[in-house]
Amino acid sequence: MGHATVEWIYVGAVISILVWVGASAWNVEHQIEAAPPDAETIKVTGQQWFWNFEHEDGTKEVGELHVKQNVPYRFEITSQDVIHSFNVPDFVILMDAVPGRINTLWNVFDVPGEYLIQCKEYCGLLHYNMRAKLFVEPASAESTESPESAPTTTAAPVESPSVPSGNQTDQTSTGAGPSVTLTVLEGSSVQGNPAYEPDPLTVTAGDAVEVSNQDTVPHTVTSGTGPEDAESGSQFDTSIMDAGATAQVDTANLAAGDYPYYCAVHPYMLGTMTVQ
Repeated sequence: MGHATVEWIYVGAVISILVWVGASAWNVEHQIEAAPPDAETIKVTGQQWFWNFEHEDGTKEVGELHVKQNVPYRFEITSQDVIHSFNVPDFVILMDAVPGRINTLWNVFDVPGEYLIQCKEYCGLLHYNMRAKLFVEPASAESTESPESAPTTTAAPVESPSVPSGNQTDQTSTGAGPSVTLTVLEGSSVQGNPAYEPDPLTVTAGDAVEVSNQDTVPHTVTSGTGPEDAESGSQFDTSIMDAGATAQVDTANLAAGDYPYYCAVHPYMLGTMTVQ
């Protein structure tokens, strides 16, 4: 057997191995991406600096995602601004969220509990705060809410920025109707731009303040100086308002004085409400 023949045998063997490895890799990738036919689809949208989730039935969540144990879920992941990366480290989930593109993956969550969702791609100033909570509910748990009554966009980003859970604004207690308007300005999510108007806001105790979000992204009006404030949200909190949405702040139980507030999604957005 000549030297050239041996070389061609080696070349053929290497090509065969590469083809086999490539075919196996494609098969594994296909198995990973091919969700089971009964998988429920969840749309995941990253945006500076929070996560939006939309379930098949139209239920929306911001900063929180509730799923059921042992149910297959197919995630359609995208971004509204820059590149983010959807990461659930406890379940080894990692996928880029790219503007104008939908990346998919699927997973079955087999262990109930509360887990971290984070962004693993540097996406700007508050990248480190782009977190959310994943709640895996036990398979035997019965839902106490119907889809119609389930909250849509009242969940909040985990840790900082956060929307405190206590003392939420009572949206129905202001029977007299709003008497003062506070506007979240368009473009306020860009740091350095004006955030709230008027600022400071002057009210009389008992006034109902109608908050109107004129920006293109979700915001909040949360009492306190920022997420690190131990009393954050204890006086008032609108929870998250989608673009174009409104909420009310009842001042009936507020004593005279100055009340700083901020946006839990964009903590650099600051304002002051003066109660007379």
